[in-house]
Amino acid sequence: MKKKIGITGQKGFVGSHLYNTLGLYPDQYERIGFHRDCFENPEKLDDFVKQCDVIVHLAAVNRHESQEFIYETNVNLAQKLADSLERTGSKAHVLFSSSSQEERDNLYGKSKKEGREILAGAAAKNGGAFTGLIIPNVFGPFGAPNYNSFIATFCHKLTHSEQPVIEVDGEVKLIYVGDLVEEILTKIGQGTTEQEFVVPFRTSAKVSEVLEKLENYKNLYFENGEIPVLETAFDYQLFNTFRSYFDIKVH
Repeated sequence: MKKKIGITGQKGFVGSHLYNTLGLYPDQYERIGFHRDCFENPEKLDDFVKQCDVIVHLAAVNRHESQEFIYETNVNLAQKLADSLERTGSKAHVLFSSSSQEERDNLYGKSKKEGREILAGAAAKNGGAFTGLIIPNVFGPFGAPNYNSFIATFCHKLTHSEQPVIEVDGEVKLIYVGDLVEEILTKIGQGTTEQEFVVPFRTSAKVSEVLEKLENYKNLYFENGEIPVLETAFDYQLFNTFRSYFDIKVH
């Protein structure tokens, strides 16, 4: 029996990768289309929720000049989805993408923690399963520069005649978007409640180390067409990510 899966934020960075991957398994999954305006129309949102066996809640604001806007928007989106679950009596398995920033003293992390608690409560009330995913820094092809990750920003700048600037050279825990999608599919398959699942990071690296690798890819491949030596899975993933930022001219 095919699982009907809906993704809020399906056109975003992680959402689009997850949506496309689900499409590779048409015998296992049916994708229920989601449009952002569903959040502004309770009837549309209820119609979406009613169709889903699984809802992956990815819709959120990651960055904005106003921290209050981030907080209010993210909590509001979670509450609207929770209200819809209650109105429809949905027993869907809800997966919520939270962040390793939950424990930091910022409003983005606070909004993620509160959103997770709101949806966990709604799922429990309706008898549905809930998975709270605590996700490290995600990178991969087609992430939005200055929004999704510092790697997206660095890749875009290096392929567009700009020089990246390191603001804080900290150690960052990273996961490739393809690996994150696999983790989500595993949790969908298990279908059990897990309030806080800390998604394991795959690589830990200093920001300066990542930039050094990317600058090497620029010098060798972008400027001279030479394939760099790729020794680890992270090297392959980073190179694959870097290549996605080229502006390909169509003749």
